[in-house]
Amino acid sequence: MDSKPKLKLNGRYYRMYPPEKFQGHAEEPLELDSSTTAFLVVDVYGLGFAPDDERPHEYPSLSLAASADKEKGIVVDHIRPAMDAARRAGLPIIYLNNSAPRIAINHSELAKIARRCCDMDWEEWGSEDTVDPREYVRGDSAALKFSKVIEPQPDDYFIRKHSYSGFFETRLDGLLRNLGIKTLVCVGFALDVCLHSTMVDAMNLNYQVLLLRDCTMAIELPGDLEEMAFTQRLILLTEYSIGFTATSESFIAACEALTVSEPTL
Repeated sequence: MDSKPKLKLNGRYYRMYPPEKFQGHAEEPLELDSSTTAFLVVDVYGLGFAPDDERPHEYPSLSLAASADKEKGIVVDHIRPAMDAARRAGLPIIYLNNSAPRIAINHSELAKIARRCCDMDWEEWGSEDTVDPREYVRGDSAALKFSKVIEPQPDDYFIRKHSYSGFFETRLDGLLRNLGIKTLVCVGFALDVCLHSTMVDAMNLNYQVLLLRDCTMAIELPGDLEEMAFTQRLILLTEYSIGFTATSESFIAACEALTVSEPTL
């Protein structure tokens, strides 16, 4: 008898058939083996989530106060509680973070896009004061610093990335294989860029993806911010082309209910 503890919750997906009228949303009961499931946290850096942080929170991609407020609520009210539940359930916590490795990254297409679309110098923006200057750009940028409310803990895993996807030229796949991970519970930002790209690559590598849909946000334009229309559309995209979604509440409940089945004598 399989005695491995299971996380039991419903995963939502979207049925794009029949062609004349889609059947739409449905749910499937999931039983996730806790020994092969990890909690993946993408780009949750930035100060201002905690009251005693040294500076207010700024949305990393749009200088809209309302975007910062929404992102803060997602981190404090949803991501942090879900992460705490994952830790109590014994799931590995894996942080993926943007960075500025010394690979002439300002000559990359990504850095060129960042400059022309966000007026951002990638090396200056991504510099850190805790890195080996032989490998990464060392500097005093506060952009990638962690708020006290969401900072990695000593037993968490931390991987720097330099592309949208956390799998591109990083150690992530090796870490997941070493841990025997098959399912990724995904949270973070932005749903239309780095989180999306990471989840697509995870699915392509045959990892099962479960997005906590209230633990993320896309880069919303001002006219769409109130309803978070783009975010909702990308959640739907995830449900018909990448994996399942669930709420942080249902994930937390599954973690709290986690028990080891007693073997039959």
